[in-house]
Amino acid sequence: MARSGVDLAALGLAWARAMPAVVIVPAFGLRAFPTAARAVLGLALAATVFPALAPIHVAGGGTWPLLALGQMALGLPVAIAAAVPLWAATMAGGVADALRGGNAQGTPSAPTVEGGATPLGVPLSILASGIFLATGGPARVAMALARTTLEGHPALAAAGDLTAGIALAVALAGPLLAASVVIEVSGALIARAASPTQLHLLLAPLRALGLLVVLGLSLERMAIVLASAVERAPLQL
Repeated sequence: MARSGVDLAALGLAWARAMPAVVIVPAFGLRAFPTAARAVLGLALAATVFPALAPIHVAGGGTWPLLALGQMALGLPVAIAAAVPLWAATMAGGVADALRGGNAQGTPSAPTVEGGATPLGVPLSILASGIFLATGGPARVAMALARTTLEGHPALAAAGDLTAGIALAVALAGPLLAASVVIEVSGALIARAASPTQLHLLLAPLRALGLLVVLGLSLERMAIVLASAVERAPLQL
C-alpha cells in the first residue's frame, strides 16, 4: 500500500470520519446491512475523501486513536445533517398515524427505521431515503466529509441540525395537524346537533378517512419540501 502511495493512517482517519454517517443515516441501510457490510461501506466513503485528510495526519499531534476520535467528532455533524431530513419524514408519518388513531402495535419492525416504526412512518422514511439516493446524497456527504475543517463548533452544528429537523417535521405534518383540528371541530358540532344520537362510532372511521385523504392530497407538496431539505442538508455546514 505504501509503494502505491496509499497512506493507511490517513485512510483510517477518513474511515473514522465517515462511519457516523454510515451508522445513523437511514439511506445507508441501518440494521438492513450487517455490521461488516456497513464497515465496508464506510471504507468506500473513506477512500473518496482520505487524500484531503492526509495533511491532518502529517501535521496532527497525538496518537492515531486520539486523532480518530477527533475525526469521528468532526464527521458527526455531517451525519446528523444528512440524517435529520430522513428522520423528519419518519416523524411526520408517526404524527399522521397518531392523528388518525392508528395502532402501531404489531407493526413489523423495519430494518431501515430505528425505534418504533408506524405504518405511515415506514413508507415516508423509504421515500426520503429514495430521494436522498436519487439526488446524489452520498456524493454530497462525501464532499462535506472531505472538508478539512467545519464551520463552527461540532456540538453547535449538531444542535442546529436537530432543531431544523424538528421544524421540518412540523412543516411536513402541518397540513395534517390543521385538517385534524377542522375534522375534530366539525365532528363535535355534528355530534352535538345530533344529540342524543350516538354518532361517535361513525365519526371515528370518517375522521381517519379524512386524514388519509388530506395526506394523499398533500403528499406531492410534502415530497417537494422533503426533497429541498434533503438536497441542501449536508452542504449547509
